[in-house]
Amino acid sequence: MKIAIFSTARSDFGLLTPLLRAIKSSQELHPLLFVGGTHLSKHHGQTISEIREFGFKIDGKFDYLIGNDDRYSLSQGFSNAVRYIADIFEGHQFDYVCILGDRYEVLSIVINAVLYNKPIIHINGGEVTEGAIDEVVRSMTTKAAHLHFVACEEYAKNVKVMGEDSWRVHNTGSLSVDSIRTTKKIQRVELFEELNLNPEKETILMTYHPVTQGASISHEDQLRNIFKALNGYNFQLFITAPNTDFRWSELQRIIDEEISSNKNLTMVKSLGIKRYYNLVKNCAFVIGNSSSGIIEVPFFSIPTINIGTRQKGRLRHPSVIDVDYSPSSIDRGIQKALSKEFKENLNNMKYNFGDGSAAEQMVKIIRETKLDQKLMSKRGASHIL
Repeated sequence: MKIAIFSTARSDFGLLTPLLRAIKSSQELHPLLFVGGTHLSKHHGQTISEIREFGFKIDGKFDYLIGNDDRYSLSQGFSNAVRYIADIFEGHQFDYVCILGDRYEVLSIVINAVLYNKPIIHINGGEVTEGAIDEVVRSMTTKAAHLHFVACEEYAKNVKVMGEDSWRVHNTGSLSVDSIRTTKKIQRVELFEELNLNPEKETILMTYHPVTQGASISHEDQLRNIFKALNGYNFQLFITAPNTDFRWSELQRIIDEEISSNKNLTMVKSLGIKRYYNLVKNCAFVIGNSSSGIIEVPFFSIPTINIGTRQKGRLRHPSVIDVDYSPSSIDRGIQKALSKEFKENLNNMKYNFGDGSAAEQMVKIIRETKLDQKLMSKRGASHIL
């Protein structure tokens, strides 16, 4: 049985690697990997090279991005993606389509799967992000999907409330735990030398993406306020590039300006999975509005300062400190993250998103699921009322 797996960004590929390995190791299943989006973009580090370094065969590419980041260009790029992915569906035979997450471009895969009558496996459904259009995309994907692999029981309940049959919904935990547990360790001195960082200096990791829904202040003010708060400390700040969402280049411009005038700031387009996880556990805290700060960073018992509304609605660990966009609120979050008492309380924190067996569980469920009319017949929410 062939599983078509689609990856459009560094974020989803990092989580998909354990599943790709597990499928590849299975005698009954075979993966087909299709990559596009920022993997093929020089502006975002051309992370297709990392995929090749992992030794995965790439069965096809879909290069749909347009240089501009206004709404019209994003829509035109999406239109390109629909056409290019249709070519993939025409040119390859597979039994399942596998999608992770909630970025807008996944809908180009979803609509092709619907038109070609292919069952959809959706990973990381049931989550809530009120400050991003991802919320709408995730819900649309959920209603199209035939199998749901979620990170915790609360998210499983959210999917069922949307009208999905219980037998379709599986709490496997997050693939991020599988990925973290299998990532090769890098010594601090070696890692910091590779990244041109001072191993003796307190280090902070920042990832900040555009807020695509419901922001109360401009993108520029959001980002300037973060730097204003951080400038009160002598941190070594390492920054990863923002996602290709609406107005991402505005954030990149501000980051570039700040770096040009502050020797304590460093940025890389993409750290890669191995360096990212190893850097996180060597940081005093992480800061920004990335889902990684909510899902993956708590695994290491490292504080996350989560800014604004982008991740509003996701399940929180005690390590997550929510602040608003003001410099004073961000500063209070920094002081809390640095406090000895707060850090000590995280030592015995329970992690809620699985035990590292997600990929193994997913493969078992796919193998045992009958690909029949029962699987393909979807109902709306009305049958649960």
